[in-house]
Amino acid sequence: MGQYIMKIGEELITQDAHTNTSKPNLMESSITQVAVDEHPTTAEAEAEAEEEEKHHRCIGDEIEIPVIDLEGLDGEGRAQLVKSIGEACEDWGFFQVINHGIPTSVTQSMMQVCQEFFDIPTEENVKQYPDDNLKPVRFGTSRTLSKDTLLEWRDYLRCPCRPLSDFIDLWPAKPSTFREVTMEYSKELAVLAKRLCSAISESLGVESECLHELIGKHQQIIMPTYYPPCPNPELTIGLCAHTDPGGITILLQDEVEGLEVFKKGRWIGVKPLPDVFVVNLADQIQILTNGRYKGAEHRAIVNAERARISIPTFFHPLDDAKIAPIPELLGGQLPMYRDSIFRDYLREFFTNKSTGKGTVDSLKLD
Repeated sequence: MGQYIMKIGEELITQDAHTNTSKPNLMESSITQVAVDEHPTTAEAEAEAEEEEKHHRCIGDEIEIPVIDLEGLDGEGRAQLVKSIGEACEDWGFFQVINHGIPTSVTQSMMQVCQEFFDIPTEENVKQYPDDNLKPVRFGTSRTLSKDTLLEWRDYLRCPCRPLSDFIDLWPAKPSTFREVTMEYSKELAVLAKRLCSAISESLGVESECLHELIGKHQQIIMPTYYPPCPNPELTIGLCAHTDPGGITILLQDEVEGLEVFKKGRWIGVKPLPDVFVVNLADQIQILTNGRYKGAEHRAIVNAERARISIPTFFHPLDDAKIAPIPELLGGQLPMYRDSIFRDYLREFFTNKSTGKGTVDSLKLD
């Protein structure tokens, strides 16, 4: 189990490296030591990684994450694209999409308004949107220090989107265009999520509406995240290794590198590409597919020179949804995972101190 050991002033703080909580302010703290024990790379994992490189295009020493062109998804090329998406889901649980149908003007406006939001003084955002789990819209920051939280270097804003009428008036009123821009962006992402859920369902051999009905049309949460430049990036991390707890995540990122995915015993950088979305499967798809498709473990690292903004949109089941392997996918085999209620899963996910996939693994049947 990886741990960060932080010596802050005269105090020593130890916390599991895969917890998804946050976030002391390094700028205001005296950090003298951080030790990181991450995934060990075994000889077997290294051999698998070498074999993996033979099947993917490489840039330098890095494997390139699959990039899928969605241009023909609604036409004659659908069958081949569905096949490619299924292969990426089974092999990676993580891929990028181009020609996704969302106008560049929409993505650029969303990135710009998020930058403007994070330019607002942190103290003002903290006051307006306190990090209270009982509040649907909340701002979390690395500018406060708590002994029971992990050292992460990020600020974020949580914005639920469904139904819009319930939440849009709770979103930030500053910048003045935030609500309008985010509303348009959320609608576009909902359409893309439906298209992807349909293709993933077909790749599994089930009805095209299957995953959309289970995970795609219920909860949608946009979480703009800001990673400030860090004077000592080797002493911290932007976001610890984890899998997402929901169904599917669609991420827009700027041109600054920082996102990494864990594959075959190594961390692989996801190089930002223009006008591209990163798609990663989350834990509920792993359960629904009985382990055929797996949630991708990923993390964010920081650098000393440039700030980075990423905008993940999470698509979750209903809180009271019962999640279990889809019967049609069992093929006569026994389920690998026990049933769970999504609300209970989330509670366990945000309180467990295990590795990045600890919660979903805890549901495995013997």
